[in-house]
Amino acid sequence: MSKIKEHMIGYETSDWIEESAHVMVDELIEYQVYCMSLSELTSRVAKQMRDEYYSNSYTDMTQKYNEAFPNE
Repeated sequence: MSKIKEHMIGYETSDWIEESAHVMVDELIEYQVYCMSLSELTSRVAKQMRDEYYSNSYTDMTQKYNEAFPNE
């Protein structure tokens, strides 16, 4: 991705973390995901999604629910 596009969408690397640290973090995440069992990965994703839904307002959650389950 070009630096201009990264700046436009707000994707900038932080000055307080060295560039090599970003690469190491990405590689460690890939390695950890690769080594996880499917149930552990599913559990982590479900927890993250649950936390995101609970951080939304009730109105936003209701709207998303109605979009997912329109016949309910």
